[in-house]
Amino acid sequence: MIKRSRLSSRSLVAVGKMTRSTGHGGHGTRSVVFFHAVSIALAFLCFSQICLADAPVMKTLSAHVVKVAEDSTSVDVDFRHPATGEIQHLTFHVDNQTGLSGFGKLQELRAGQVVNIDYVEGEKHHFMIRRIARVKLSGPPAGLENFRGL
Repeated sequence: MIKRSRLSSRSLVAVGKMTRSTGHGGHGTRSVVFFHAVSIALAFLCFSQICLADAPVMKTLSAHVVKVAEDSTSVDVDFRHPATGEIQHLTFHVDNQTGLSGFGKLQELRAGQVVNIDYVEGEKHHFMIRRIARVKLSGPPAGLENFRGL
């Protein structure tokens, strides 16, 4: 014999209200999920705009080395502006984010060599090197002597 529980109509109404208010069943769950999705999307957009607003812009140029500082903290170069032809003397600084491409130390650079420099403008208009590489101006590409044809 199965016993039936005796719930009053008031109890059933109270359970129904509790279910709707906690989001179990009905349209409450969808609206809560939608609200969370929208708030996460807005937070992401706002946060990314704040982070990107102050991010330095990476720039690249090719220039002739004039001299490397004795303590290897900076390199002076001459850069010919492509639009005006004016030669600008620039100083680029090395920090813990600087990468050397194709050589071990900044002191290996010699006056007159052409280098490609990827840089950002730091505080007080200091140009901070992010990557510097020598440019080979003449001769066959590296590894050509090992090429045996197709």
